[in-house]
Amino acid sequence: MADIVTVTKRALQPLNSRRPWVDAGMIERTRGAAHLGAAVRLVGPRGEFLAWGLWSGEPRFPIRVISWEPDTTLDPSFFHAAAAAAVQRRVGLPLTPETDAVRLIFGEADGLPGLVADRYGEYAVLTREGRFLDPYLIAIASGLTESASLAGVLLRDDAGNRVLAGVAPPETLTIREGELRFEIDPHEGQKTGWFCDQRQNRLRVAAYAGGAEVLDVFCYTGGFSVAALRSGASSARLLDSSAAALALAQRNLTLNDCPEAATPERCDAMDRLRSLAKEGLSFDLVILDPPKLQPPHGKADRAEAAYLSLQGLAMKLVRPGGRLATFSCSGAMSRARFDGVVAKAAGARPCRVLERLAQPPDHPILLSHPKSEYLTGLIVELG
Repeated sequence: MADIVTVTKRALQPLNSRRPWVDAGMIERTRGAAHLGAAVRLVGPRGEFLAWGLWSGEPRFPIRVISWEPDTTLDPSFFHAAAAAAVQRRVGLPLTPETDAVRLIFGEADGLPGLVADRYGEYAVLTREGRFLDPYLIAIASGLTESASLAGVLLRDDAGNRVLAGVAPPETLTIREGELRFEIDPHEGQKTGWFCDQRQNRLRVAAYAGGAEVLDVFCYTGGFSVAALRSGASSARLLDSSAAALALAQRNLTLNDCPEAATPERCDAMDRLRSLAKEGLSFDLVILDPPKLQPPHGKADRAEAAYLSLQGLAMKLVRPGGRLATFSCSGAMSRARFDGVVAKAAGARPCRVLERLAQPPDHPILLSHPKSEYLTGLIVELG
């Protein structure tokens, strides 16, 4: 029997609006064991059905909502079907450029909170927040394998990666984005091994790279630099703190026939931005794609100050008339706040927005869950 959770009156509106997280303060009383991953029947103050969820084990958001249909049974067959449905939603999407690296499951937007699945050719790699979906991971992997014709599904886990279906992917995989090829590490690389979410943005930024001297900050495995060089950039300097990422970046530069014009540097990005300015160097195009500086429940003021400092350092290296392509990958950093940070960093310097960039359609935004819109980008021209 499922646990029954009665929520407060103030929880009715968010739940009826399909908000997929339940705050601890929304819970009035609980009947049941309330253990990690347990099915939860959410009811209103009068006992009326609202939704089905799972106990997440998180103090602040202890329940993740899975379904608003009263006749739902949260069993392996439900999650198998949910994974298959997520794959079907990607069929026919106008992904630009054409690619074999696609996000198949995007958490709350696909009804599977906290879960991410990225396809790389014949394989899928999963990561998850929390362990409340663990009893259903095999069923989810089965749904992915059958619907996407995969050779294997790998779960990335701090406690040790494990194969959920089929066979493990090789140590490295080569994926394609249009005419570009990238080698990725599905076992040890950041996230699931690649940033599918920047696919279309790599193209848009590269469109400004013709003849440009490029600085690629937090370059990871070189996606933006490869795209820029193949679009005619005269040179690219790649900065990252990870030796493993830079080694893959060098291989990707070679794979795409553009290693000679690139200079990878292992360094602390903030320190190197300061030293480049002291050296009097400047660039036509600076690309700034930092890791998440603001965790979902972190201190907003402190994170905003970090973004502001970073933007300011990068802008000092942009020549007059040059461009800055800058990103935030934090769902807690709204587009309006990010615009404000960039404007403040520019100060009295003219700063014109040329393009607004976002996540691609295989990372859909759930309007009832604003944090699913997490990737914000701008291409600005600085006077």
